[in-house]
Amino acid sequence: MAVEKLFTEQELQLLLDMNAAPPHGQRNAALIIGAVYWGLTPSELSLLQLQHVMAQSGEFYRIWTLPESVAYNGEVRELHTEDHVLPFFEAYMESRVERQLFRSNKSWYRYSDPESYFFLNDRDKEFSLSLRSKGSSDRQPVSMNSKLKQLIAKTSIQGAKPSSFRDTFIKNMYEAGCGYKELMAVSGIKGKETLDRKIRPRERELEKIFKDLFCKVKVPKTN
Repeated sequence: MAVEKLFTEQELQLLLDMNAAPPHGQRNAALIIGAVYWGLTPSELSLLQLQHVMAQSGEFYRIWTLPESVAYNGEVRELHTEDHVLPFFEAYMESRVERQLFRSNKSWYRYSDPESYFFLNDRDKEFSLSLRSKGSSDRQPVSMNSKLKQLIAKTSIQGAKPSSFRDTFIKNMYEAGCGYKELMAVSGIKGKETLDRKIRPRERELEKIFKDLFCKVKVPKTN
């Protein structure tokens, strides 16, 4: 199995800096942080609504719940928005309000529609999900994946994919002391084996290398 690219803190800063240009710089920054700090999948990023992360008062929740209708595997998750990441979301919300996107005539949610999607695309609409195949009811986040790829492409980072954002979140949570039970709770991933592939990708790759290294060499027969 190929090693999954994980972002370093320096690479995250590079992602933020290289995608900071207007008119979508604030959205890009919030999207990057939403992916690596909240650990959301591309589908979850697409479906997340304003009311999921913000109270009627217009304040961002510090502890909030990702609902079953949005969450990976339908697993409700409790997530946090701490002080050091709040400015990313505040700046993005201010830009939404200034541009009068999805406005409401009610004062709650900063005069914004609570059911509007939180992350908006470059046309100021939702990142829609696409049918996986004709006749299928399964949908995939083609639009969001494309945007995440574009963000990566503006940097010199090699080998990263849309999944690298969430995998970076999981790996860093593990290294910060989060146990398997807690990792399952914050990621929605139920299988220990799946988590192992994300928190120890290099060890697993090394194991595979050693198993394959000179594996066809035979012990010589003695006369």
